[in-house]
Amino acid sequence: MSARLRRQAGQPRLILIVEDDRAVAGMISEFIGSSGFDTEVARDGQDAIVKAKQLLPDLIIMDLMLPRLTGGEAASQLKQDALTVNIPIVGISAVADVTALAELLPLDEVVPKPFDLDDLLAAVERHLPELADTE
Repeated sequence: MSARLRRQAGQPRLILIVEDDRAVAGMISEFIGSSGFDTEVARDGQDAIVKAKQLLPDLIIMDLMLPRLTGGEAASQLKQDALTVNIPIVGISAVADVTALAELLPLDEVVPKPFDLDDLLAAVERHLPELADTE
């Protein structure tokens, strides 16, 4: 079901979490899920592209250091595809200069690691502004 149809049907928004560290992915998924979102996890950049095209999530949270295909490469491919170009991507990275990183990559925002889960949720909500209309 597309993001637009999920919203119309009143179903929770879907967030694709792309993280190769199982513990971090689980922590993010549990927190985002407890905040009223559905979540799906991808373990690498290639899997992220496949799942994004299949699921059409409302937003993607993507680690930038991933196996097989980096988060930056995956984001670039997703932003060049007509099917996924409008899906907001929030990157998470341990790189010190996240502002410079966000300017180099096709990301809507970068949240630095280590991150506070509330800060990550705030970034998600900034890129899904119509949430305020549905709560």
